Formats: sequence, C-alpha cells, structure tokens
Amino acid sequence: MGDPHPVALGVPTRYTYITFDPLMSLDELKATYVFQGRTDLLLHPQPGLDVREIVRGVRDEAWVAAHTTGRPLHTAISYMLVSMECLIGAAYTRQATAAGLTGRPEPLMGRVACRYQDWRIGTASGWAQRWVDRHFALDYTLKSLEKVLDSAPRHAVRQARVVLKDAAYQVLGDMIRVLEEHDLARPEQEAQLSARIRAALEERARLLRRQMAATVDEVSHHLGSGHAATLAREHERWTTATGWDLINAGESCAP
Repeated sequence: MGDPHPVALGVPTRYTYITFDPLMSLDELKATYVFQGRTDLLLHPQPGLDVREIVRGVRDEAWVAAHTTGRPLHTAISYMLVSMECLIGAAYTRQATAAGLTGRPEPLMGRVACRYQDWRIGTASGWAQRWVDRHFALDYTLKSLEKVLDSAPRHAVRQARVVLKDAAYQVLGDMIRVLEEHDLARPEQEAQLSARIRAALEERARLLRRQMAATVDEVSHHLGSGHAATLAREHERWTTATGWDLINAGESCAP
C-alpha cells in the first residue's frame, strides 16, 4: 500500500486498514499513525502518461511531490480505527494462539476471543471501537447517499465523510499520546488509562459535533428534499447520543 500508482493510473481505489492488532507493539501503532497521515500516497490521475512512465515516477520523490493530491491517506480509508478480529482457522489467529493470547471460541461469529499483547493497545482498541460505533450510523448514512449521488452533491457528501475520518485520525493521535504516558509493565493502570482515553474522546466528540453541524448544513444545500431530510434525521439522532455503548458487546479482541 506504500505505492500510490493505482491512483495515478486513474484506477478508482478504496482502502481498508486494520489499525489495531493483538500482536502489535506501541512502536508499530505509532508507525501506523504516521503512515495514515502521509500526503505522498494519493496522486492525481495521469491519463496522458504511459504506464511505464507512471511506474517510474511513483518511485521518484520529486515526481510524487509534483503530482500529489496533498490529501492524507486516512481520507481514503473506508473505515478508520478498525481492530483485527481473530477468525477461526486464520493464520493470524494461529500466531495469536502461539503467543498465548487467544481464549474461548465464538463459533456464531466465526472467531475466538483474544487479548492484546500490549494491554495499553487493547484498551485503546476497545475505545476505538466505541468511537466507531458512536458515529457509525451517521457515517453509513453519508456513505449510502454518496453511492446514489453524483457531481457536486456526491462531492459534498464525500467531504462530510472526510470530516469524520479526520476526527478519527485525531482520536488515534490522542490515544497514542496517552498510551505513551503509561508503563507496559503496569497493567494495574488500565482503569486510569481507560478514563483518560474516554476524556479525550469526549473532547473530540464535542468538537466534532460543532464541526459536523456546519458540515451538514453545507451539504444539505446540495441535496434534494428527500435526501436532505434523511441526513437531517440521522444527524439529529447522532447529535443527541451521549453514551459509548458497543453495537456488538461481544468484542472478539477485547482488552
């Protein structure tokens, strides 16, 4: 995924990205954050260039700098802050089992319970899922509208989704900063860490509510009455949400 040439070739791209996994280290999580923030991976289409020129160009920093969209990678990730699920029979699950991290099978979900090697990342993963679930309905509404619109309305809805992606990226940065202040060798600090992450998410949610109100108002000007009403209804529900409940309380990789 470090090679941006599919975009330069004019091939529509959509990225999935697993941000948290039970075997990862804090350094790997920090590297993930940096990678998701890179602005040299999404390039403008180059329809006038031969494919061989593009392939050479994406390996040239000066060429990339001249053709980048300037948008961070996380703006193109379908869903931010996703955690790895340990699926039954998967090669990754076998690695987690070898590390002594897996627990009881959950056959109805096709997975096994799993804890994190770094308890701090497990705590962050749990709160990341709560952030995802809190905003999922609004994001999915925007995604659904994006699929049936085109031209200026579609672009406006897409930008609204980017607002949510930007906020999720900021949440990831907030969590990493808090994690760094807690010692891996002191798992008894889990409750304190959890409380600090919750406070950080509450503040980000407060800022996002204000920003999204202006965003939804702007997007509504580009929509027909039916689509505008759908968005307004979902936005109202989202605005009044205050809890951090999980949609699926049976998390497979709980901290």
